[in-house]
Amino acid sequence: MKKITAIGIIKEGKLAINSRKVFADDLTKAPNGKVKITVEKYYRKASILQFGYLYGVILPLSWIALNDAGYEFTNVDQVDQFWKSMFATKEILNRETGEVMTLPLSKSEFKTIDEMVYSDKIREYVAEYLNTVIPDPDINYKQKRNV
Repeated sequence: MKKITAIGIIKEGKLAINSRKVFADDLTKAPNGKVKITVEKYYRKASILQFGYLYGVILPLSWIALNDAGYEFTNVDQVDQFWKSMFATKEILNRETGEVMTLPLSKSEFKTIDEMVYSDKIREYVAEYLNTVIPDPDINYKQKRNV
């Protein structure tokens, strides 16, 4: 059976489903049988603007700070891999051997909140250990785009 999903809003204990007609149509096409229904907090995927701030501000400034501290990174991808190894990993367990492997997360799967946490951790580390302040994102970016 194909997974059927819907986005909705819970307000005062009532669920309002966006695109209810499409959801209802999908349900009518589903085969009969037992199903599992789960409600969880919905987060959007990280935005282009978030990644623009990450690749345009955070990674270049942290690259400079890291190299000033003695590292020898030669490109932004290396810096990104370094930060992912520190702040964006998941552990995978081998049930047979008990070995735990650490793998980097894919930023393409980051939700908005994941990207915010990742960026904040880099900024905090750079400020605390590399004595470099990475500026906050510009909250007036929309006004500047129209100029």
